[in-house]
Amino acid sequence: MLNDQTQLKVAFYIRVSTEEQVEKFGIPLQRNSLKSYISSKVKLNDGRDKMVLAGKKYIYIDRGISGTTGLEERPEFSRLQSDILNAPEGNRPFDVVAVYKIDRFARKLKVLLDVIDFFDEKDIQFISVNESIDTSTPFGRAMLGIIGVIAELEIETFKERSRGGREAANKIGVVMGATPKFGYIKDIDKKLVVLEEEAKVVRMIFDKYVSEQLSPQAIADYLVQGKYLSPDASAVKNKKRKGSVKKKNDPWFWRSEKVRAILSDEAYLGKYYYDKIKNNRVIPKSEWKLSPHRHQSIVDTFTFNKAQLMLSKAKSFSNSKNKTKDSHLYLLSGLLKCDCCRDDVGNENLMTWTGDRKKIKKGKKTSISYSYKCGRRKKTKHSQTCGTVPIPAQQLEEYVVEIVKGLINNPDAVYEYYQQLKSTKLMIKKLVTERKRWIKLIENIPGVKKRYKEQHTAGIIDLSSLKKSIKRCDQDKKIYQKKIDDLDHQISQKSVSKSYLATLKLFKPQYVKSLEKMYKNQQEVFDIIHMLIDKIIVYSRPVRKTDKIAGRKTDRKRFIPNKIEIELKLPQEILNNLATGFGVKIDNL
Repeated sequence: MLNDQTQLKVAFYIRVSTEEQVEKFGIPLQRNSLKSYISSKVKLNDGRDKMVLAGKKYIYIDRGISGTTGLEERPEFSRLQSDILNAPEGNRPFDVVAVYKIDRFARKLKVLLDVIDFFDEKDIQFISVNESIDTSTPFGRAMLGIIGVIAELEIETFKERSRGGREAANKIGVVMGATPKFGYIKDIDKKLVVLEEEAKVVRMIFDKYVSEQLSPQAIADYLVQGKYLSPDASAVKNKKRKGSVKKKNDPWFWRSEKVRAILSDEAYLGKYYYDKIKNNRVIPKSEWKLSPHRHQSIVDTFTFNKAQLMLSKAKSFSNSKNKTKDSHLYLLSGLLKCDCCRDDVGNENLMTWTGDRKKIKKGKKTSISYSYKCGRRKKTKHSQTCGTVPIPAQQLEEYVVEIVKGLINNPDAVYEYYQQLKSTKLMIKKLVTERKRWIKLIENIPGVKKRYKEQHTAGIIDLSSLKKSIKRCDQDKKIYQKKIDDLDHQISQKSVSKSYLATLKLFKPQYVKSLEKMYKNQQEVFDIIHMLIDKIIVYSRPVRKTDKIAGRKTDRKRFIPNKIEIELKLPQEILNNLATGFGVKIDNL
């Protein structure tokens, strides 16, 4: 804690955006004002300055950044926040964050107060020189709220004017979306005009569906074989958007869903709908607004309507067909994650395994086989597929149920562990809050990179600095992820709910009974498993010559699941005692 005779180390945060702001609130002006402010403070009893600059590295300057830009998307503010979070416990890099003016910092009250709360958590004061605000005093916090409301009112008024401008623009056919529809490109007035290269593909899709009566999947296969660029790849090639292809699939890889989306899109009739999203959610089509402006159509009305009728019939048939399937419940649905294909496709998020059913005929008898398989096995969904063979559902489910039974049979050990921990809930809350801040920093790295590129385009930084900044962002991402992993481990060591354990003790007889009869009480067993288990990671090894695998031979490199790692919603000590490797018997595959 700080006292009246503590020397305060101060960090400066400076932001400039447009040329007008640079002239009015330029970097030299802000830096000099901040230096003058801290030097004007009264001396301590021992003659030292009350406030001193924490160091040159703690002067954070965001150049060419608008006040409406999210704080974590600002490169230098991200560095400021990272420096605070990275500091050892009880050894913060500075005691005060000083800004020249509130609107140099943030213009939305919620954002402003969230950051002030973050500073409070870390026992860091916030000072705004121009408004004479110091959050270490009640008056300072009150003034901060008042000024924040005024700043937010200004920006909301600007947004209201902007909304009116967008509404008027939409009515005359100006398209606001970043990337125009496949088949179109924007002209100089930002209106849709036909891009013939893509329009030919759109007409081909409608012709093959309506005239040749090929299914969406058959059309997708045809486009892949003909190496027709996908909408994403074509948008990059035709400079409809900047950057590279986002997905890891081949540039000519098409999915049936994309074909179906094109077949049902009224944009190809020349209609433009807008205001489709409200509160970050897509609203029902009946609430969309239709622009009175009509752009050039790519398909005729008769062909389009025929396609809609065929799509409707196909959907009805599919629904009736699905109703005839049995109601098997996959107990581990949503929990299984594949480690095998992560590196091959550069996917940071583990692919989820899904339930699969197959009819097996032996003579005159037909039986159903249930299993789990990686979601990346389907060639119709991914151009780069996973070669891991499926796992029999019953074998895997029984193994997991045995682990769950062990947990339920011994809840007292977990409860005693909880009782021995002091201030566990407060510690978990602190760890979870810090974890969220690191996650937020990772989520905003693309935004930070975008700001660096904008600074380069505006001539604020040169190409060499841009490359160094982008590289530093990638390095920071690895550091942030390591922090998150460390926090996950700490949380898993402490995370346990008293009421959760009490429920286990109270309903132990009922739960165990349900698990003993797992295939008669599937829904209840499903709920128990998902209550206790966070995720199950499936690890695999390459197929060996001695392995016997049922099914058709393939040239694709194949793998066999040989271990699973179960992450429980309980202390790590319990997990270590119960979770072991899961070997799949080759003869059963």
